[in-house]
Amino acid sequence: MIKKNILIISATSKNNLELAEKIQSIIDTSIVDSEVLNLDKHCLPIFTEIFFHKNKNSYLVEAKFITDKFVNADGIIVCAPEYNGSIPPIVSNTIAWISMSTEYWRDGFNNKLGLLCSHSGGQATRFIASMKLQLEHLGMTILPRNIVVNTSKKFNIDSSKKILKQFIKLL
Repeated sequence: MIKKNILIISATSKNNLELAEKIQSIIDTSIVDSEVLNLDKHCLPIFTEIFFHKNKNSYLVEAKFITDKFVNADGIIVCAPEYNGSIPPIVSNTIAWISMSTEYWRDGFNNKLGLLCSHSGGQATRFIASMKLQLEHLGMTILPRNIVVNTSKKFNIDSSKKILKQFIKLL
C-alpha cells in the first residue's frame, strides 16, 4: 500500500508553527507521511499584476517549489491565525503566486482534502470560514471539524488525534 502524503502549512514562525509541529508529532507515520512547510521561510513578495509580470522569473523557482509541495500532497492542513477577521496575507499571497506561476497549479487544490487549524487570539471562526470558502472555490474539500488553540483553549491532544484520524481515513 502506498502511503498518503500530508502537507502541513504554517503561516507563522511562532504559535502556528508550534501547532503545525504538534499536529505532525501525533500523525501516525505508519499510515501517512507528513511535512511542515513554514511560509515565513518561503516568503514570496507581495503579489501584484505589474510586479509579477516584471519579476516572475526571479521568483518562479520558489513558486514552483511551493506549488509542487501542494501538488504532491494528498491532504493539506493549514495552520494560520485569524488576521483582521480573515486569512493572513501570507497565505493569500502564496495562493496568488501558486495560481499565477504554473499551468498545473489547480492540481495542488483539486480533489484534495483540507483541514483548517489555528492558534489565534480568539476562536478563529472568521479565518476558518474565509479559508474554507477560498479553498473550496479552488477545488478542495474541507473537513468540517478543525483544531483551534488560543490563550483560553489549550491544545487538546485527544480531540486532535480524533480529528486527524478522521482526516487520514478520508484521504
